[in-house]
Amino acid sequence: MARQSAVPGSCYFYYPRLVCVVGVRDDARATTNFAPVTWATPLSSDPPLYGVCLSPKTFTHHLALKTGEFTVNFLPVTEAPLAAALGRLSGRDVDKVRALGLEVEAGEVLGTPSLAVAYISAECLLLERHQVGDQTLFVGEVQCIHAVAEAFDADGVLRVDRVTPLLYLGSNNYVGTDASSATRPEPQGAPVP
Repeated sequence: MARQSAVPGSCYFYYPRLVCVVGVRDDARATTNFAPVTWATPLSSDPPLYGVCLSPKTFTHHLALKTGEFTVNFLPVTEAPLAAALGRLSGRDVDKVRALGLEVEAGEVLGTPSLAVAYISAECLLLERHQVGDQTLFVGEVQCIHAVAEAFDADGVLRVDRVTPLLYLGSNNYVGTDASSATRPEPQGAPVP
């Protein structure tokens, strides 16, 4: 394939990315706002830190600052319509839990619920925030995780033959993984973190 130069922003070169749905309590309306995010990543193992980028324009950003905590919820590919719906609605205008009939599970350590449909979710206490370009990086310390046990092997690796994670391609396009393409190469050196 021939390659050609292009200006940044002309394509979604940083996708596909794992979709995580950020949950934040809305105490004023006694509900939880859930928003899909793909600019998210683990930041540290010890302590366990997870980062999500949120635009300061969003209601989710406002609520995360107000409550000082959030959950990250990872969905199977079958929930792509839910992720798309959560992205189309604004929590400023709509109670997404009620409007979409979402089943939530109470937090075990923190007060923010998780999505029951998630194959894994994490309760995160907001430690820091950093302005990065037009986004704010929220750094959360993972307090507790809730996982569907059969979704992971004995080493804690996602079993893609049992759960197909939801990936975002950009421009409202989603895809899953093909379990037949999963490989585990023989070790040839130091492990990659």
